[in-house]
Amino acid sequence: MYLSHLSRAQWKCVHYFLQLRQIRLAKRHASLGAKPPIQTFAAENKLLRRSLSHPASEESLPRAPSADSDPLIARMVSAQTSEQLLAAMGSLDLQRTHLVEGISLLWHHYQGLDPPERSALSQDILGGILPRLDPHIGQLELEELSRCYLYFRKMHIANSEPTVEAVLSRALLLINSQVGKEVAPLSALSRLSVGVNLERDFFTPLVCRNFVHHLEKHIAECQTEEQVRLLSTCLFQLHQLVDTELLDVFKRRVQELLDNKVLNEETLKALLKVLHMLNIPVWSQHHTQLIRRVLLALKPAIARLEPADLKGVLRTFLHHQEPAELVLPLQEASEKLLEEEATADALSCAVPFATPLQRDRYTRLFRELLHSKEAWLLPNASGHFFSVLRTLKISDLGLCNTYWSAVVQELDSCQEEQKHLRFLRHCQRYMNFNNNLGGTYRHHEVERKLSRMCMSAMEADIAGRVPSKFARLAAFTLAYGHTPFSWKKFPNVLLSKLLAMAPQLDIQDCFLLSRGMQIACELRFRQHLPSVAAMQLATMDNVLINCAERHLAEAESDPLSASDLNMVVRTLSHRKSLKNTVVYNQFLSLYKTLEWKDLNSRVVRDMAYNFNASQFLVPELLESMFGYVSAQHDHITGDTVEKVLTCAYNLGYTPASLESLDYAAQVLIRDFDQMSGLALVQACLALCFYKSIPEQLINQIFCVKFIQRVEDEIQVCYSKATYPERVLNLVMQLNRTVCLDFPETNVPWFQQNYIEAQMSKRPLTASAFSRDVKELLQSLLKNDKHFRCNHTTPYGYQIDFVIHFDKERRPIPAPPVEATMLDRITKLASNLKKPMCRNLILFSPCRVAILLLKLDSFCDNDLTALRGPESLKMKHLEMMGYKVLQINEHDWNSKYMAAPGAKANYLKCLLQISH
Repeated sequence: MYLSHLSRAQWKCVHYFLQLRQIRLAKRHASLGAKPPIQTFAAENKLLRRSLSHPASEESLPRAPSADSDPLIARMVSAQTSEQLLAAMGSLDLQRTHLVEGISLLWHHYQGLDPPERSALSQDILGGILPRLDPHIGQLELEELSRCYLYFRKMHIANSEPTVEAVLSRALLLINSQVGKEVAPLSALSRLSVGVNLERDFFTPLVCRNFVHHLEKHIAECQTEEQVRLLSTCLFQLHQLVDTELLDVFKRRVQELLDNKVLNEETLKALLKVLHMLNIPVWSQHHTQLIRRVLLALKPAIARLEPADLKGVLRTFLHHQEPAELVLPLQEASEKLLEEEATADALSCAVPFATPLQRDRYTRLFRELLHSKEAWLLPNASGHFFSVLRTLKISDLGLCNTYWSAVVQELDSCQEEQKHLRFLRHCQRYMNFNNNLGGTYRHHEVERKLSRMCMSAMEADIAGRVPSKFARLAAFTLAYGHTPFSWKKFPNVLLSKLLAMAPQLDIQDCFLLSRGMQIACELRFRQHLPSVAAMQLATMDNVLINCAERHLAEAESDPLSASDLNMVVRTLSHRKSLKNTVVYNQFLSLYKTLEWKDLNSRVVRDMAYNFNASQFLVPELLESMFGYVSAQHDHITGDTVEKVLTCAYNLGYTPASLESLDYAAQVLIRDFDQMSGLALVQACLALCFYKSIPEQLINQIFCVKFIQRVEDEIQVCYSKATYPERVLNLVMQLNRTVCLDFPETNVPWFQQNYIEAQMSKRPLTASAFSRDVKELLQSLLKNDKHFRCNHTTPYGYQIDFVIHFDKERRPIPAPPVEATMLDRITKLASNLKKPMCRNLILFSPCRVAILLLKLDSFCDNDLTALRGPESLKMKHLEMMGYKVLQINEHDWNSKYMAAPGAKANYLKCLLQISH
């Protein structure tokens, strides 16, 4: 049965109650002599309510005495070890305040112990401290209860212990009873929210449902650093209960305290807690401006941050990719951190800031750590290793295999991987694993292991009935198979569950499923798609379309955020069959409503990726992206600017204001040393297209130092098969553009050898389109000597057909070319530097260049929008003296061109030939 009518929160509640019922049943069937079952607390609750109905006055409640005034506490404080402290507590007649203070001291001792000693101390507390605390629980205040509960949980005393359960029950009863009356202490709320979330024993929104009432009042009265710190902790732990209105009130309060300098570089703990809370994945994209302010406030203190805090700041910056002012301080701090602790965690923080020359050193360190058993024992080692492996884009098959084999060993040896579906993180990493192997890398052992775990969870675990969990399980199974009959179809149970849960799938769920389908088609069914699998894929496509239509309808009342819109577009882009749907174009139209204030660097980079990949043109969106560059040029990084420029250039879009291009050039000059050579060349090529590149940037690019830098990057690049060719081709294009558009800079043409080498390797295979046009030209011009095919111009442009005419527009044989290409380039370059000659070349009508434009020369959603590289080519050919004519493949193969003589008449009109 599928309880598809339940909401996501209700699903979690059901999960919690089922777990609780299993615990009760296990206790009920325990053998005689075992530990007594968990108490129902009915009697205790009566006692608690009775004590609440006649509360003692504040004066009658004893205060926690200090070590100076109380000899018992002084004796406990003087204990040097946990054994001495336990002995002192066992031999003394302690009151409740002494017990609470002793538990706090035990926690401090616990932090300095090794794992075996910690386990022993926890057992001693179970046997010696809990029985002594139990009679005093009814008299403990909320502050004391919260301290006891938090320290018990941190010392791994289980919630199922009757004393721990009694402490939590009384604390929650006190908080619930104060709703609408007095406000519960903020420190107690903070401790309890942390303790409840430890080890995920409870469904937090259910247990802490009445905390929000108290938090609202504390936020209204928030004036100090300590209050900000505690409130940030509470909001982080209770984020499932926090709505937008409450969070906005807290954000305004933080901004006021930042303006008043109450929060500054000296209040590190508060700022770090705020940053940690704002960076929760479910809402981090909505708080970019405040996150930026907090990061800038932390900038003066980066050098003195503790390692754990520094890692948190580093990861926050890497996620948001701003503000740019932090790049150099964080780079220096990460290098220093790596020198102090050579761990996978520190390496994962340093690698994103590494220069190409540091890559080899980091790769060697990665190899050493990967083969170190001690490195794998550290917390989240597999995650840190994966970050390094992915960021460095290591193509060494041996290192890749070593990492994923270690993941298999971790799955087999660690029982924790089975709890709370922790193995899903490995599924997500494997699906996102990118390297220079063209997406063909596979580790079949880890695929089989994870696929079996996913299928088992879908079929036998309650997670298989929770849409968010099911989507992650199903995505991996779809992608890699390893199920019965996986060579011809997907599991039937997966399809049936998907159809049943379709109304509950959210945007993230649909994204994961479409990604799994995309990988399956690329890896498993690239050569042959069985009919059964094809029908199943069509069914899943329909599910995704229906979900997208539902999300579109919901967006009318609750508009999608920019990040959600990006995810929907990318979901539909994963499947070619979905890109041609009406709903896909409807989502693209939603981009028109976005303004630059709705954007941030992460969203801008995602949008640039989406539109580069899809080749869809949305002018309003691109204008908003340039608006963001103009407004945030002080904070945006050079890499983000490069992605905006490259996207706009590829789509052939010119911004309404050239001011944004000036700001973009300033950012590139500022971040010149931090950007890769490839990124700089791409950005400069786009600026040349807009005629907005400053001479300073040209001089920085075309110098021996930068050329050597590019060559060094090629030597240490991750993909020897594609990266060098890509860089060299872009350098050639930039050199050509500067020579033609900016001859006054006197940049020499030094790419002729590269051009000739490429021409010798490129096979001349004529397409059906080209052969068709050639045959008609032969019949129209009557002489093959009147036109040339596949002509190469100076600076390496390829022209499909060149025709020469005399002054009366009659075709004439092509004149002989210069002896060498160098002679032609020298002659053209000298003419371009003379204004009069440039005008003569530009308007000379004697040479006609015919370009055959295929479908990929235009934007996918607008066959009249010529893309940037094609527009630049046409402009340069006109500068060389050609009259450029274009024949669109879409028009050439259209229905009206199929009529007899239509194509010949079209060419006559195009060439203005009368006979």
